[in-house]
Amino acid sequence: MPYTVYQTTAEEIIGATDAVIQKGTGANENLIAEFLSTSLPNAQNASKMAVELGLVECDSHTNLFTPLFPFAIYLVTANQLQKAAILRIVLEEYQPYKLFKNRLKLTTSSTDASNQVKSLLSLAAHTSEINQTFISLGTFTNSISNEGAGKYLPVQKFDYDFIKIVDTVVQSRQEAESKIRERLGEDIVQWIDTNDVFNPIVTAFQRAAEIQNDERAPVVHAGNAIESFLTQIGNHYNVNLTGANGINAKIDRITANHLTTKHKNICKYLGHVRNACDHGVDASIGQAWSISSETGVEYVHISLTAIRSIYDCIHGNYII
Repeated sequence: MPYTVYQTTAEEIIGATDAVIQKGTGANENLIAEFLSTSLPNAQNASKMAVELGLVECDSHTNLFTPLFPFAIYLVTANQLQKAAILRIVLEEYQPYKLFKNRLKLTTSSTDASNQVKSLLSLAAHTSEINQTFISLGTFTNSISNEGAGKYLPVQKFDYDFIKIVDTVVQSRQEAESKIRERLGEDIVQWIDTNDVFNPIVTAFQRAAEIQNDERAPVVHAGNAIESFLTQIGNHYNVNLTGANGINAKIDRITANHLTTKHKNICKYLGHVRNACDHGVDASIGQAWSISSETGVEYVHISLTAIRSIYDCIHGNYII
């Protein structure tokens, strides 16, 4: 298969992947640039390199990027040390980098290795671009070591600590999934959309467990799950949700003839908190809202209550 290596950094690839996951319906390059606080060309390179590594995919018709599971979600929910370990897994499976690392071992020159990779794989990128990208990825993930004076050497073996780190990330995700399954029940888990509802609510639950790192993250991910869930509810009732953007607009459209006022008001709370989290400066107060750690945590639990209660209502049970 043909490969394209883009000049970027490990940090920007992780950031682009994070932006794509945060925007559950698909992120374009302008949003990624804004999220990363970088130029559009830098955002384009980061997102396209994330595609190369199998972290995200891009729809050729809409040009929207969406995450690929499981590694995109592992990468974003991990701490800094874990991010390096997860990124190393996908990096070591990327053929141009595998070849680069092999040639680096033989030549002991990253420039020569990059030039040989460019030649062998007919890459369009300049040798210096290939070199900078792979050096950034390799050193970030501890796949290659910086020996000083511009010299780099490959790290040949996965050590035990690396394996333990990856196992911790996977175990954390599995534990979060198990807890969400217990909270919702298997019938609901089987009914809701896995990629658009279940996965983001699990991510929200994980981010709530580390609320001290980012109070907004649980709201963003749970909000994405709720909006996707309401899209699913709209489809169930054959409600036309065209033009109904966001949680508030969707629940207004649905509750015109379905569900109850209580379901509407629960979702209105979720919609307004999500707007406070997402929409920057509020014109009515002249500044952006802050999200407290308490709100970030409770938002996830109220989202789970909303999902379960709406599902119960559809099946003739009125439980909150």
